[in-house]
Amino acid sequence: MEMHLSEIIDRMTIVKLKIERIGESHLEEEYKEYEIAIKEFEKKGIKIKDEWFSRLYETNRKIWDLESDIRKGKENELGLEEVGRRAIEIRNINQQRVSIKNQITEETGSGFKDIKMNHASAE
Repeated sequence: MEMHLSEIIDRMTIVKLKIERIGESHLEEEYKEYEIAIKEFEKKGIKIKDEWFSRLYETNRKIWDLESDIRKGKENELGLEEVGRRAIEIRNINQQRVSIKNQITEETGSGFKDIKMNHASAE
């Protein structure tokens, strides 16, 4: 089963952030594989919009920035109130991320919509 276009673009933006921010150059090969997969969608006549990459990149960047100190174990420095505030903001931004991925699915007919039920990030 091939990976859905929206998932490929989402993963590409996350890999790009990892390469840029923590220098995981070994991920460059994974990024190239995603580029090849994107070209396969283009060969099938699916128009790929740069806007999808930029919107998902920006969304994933925001999530990364909010999670960074928490991932590093700095909860005590931040305080529980700040950790909670960030968790709520991450949830809200993730809702935007799901919406962008669903837009890609709707516009291309590639894949399935991500529908959250009984979940705080549900649309």
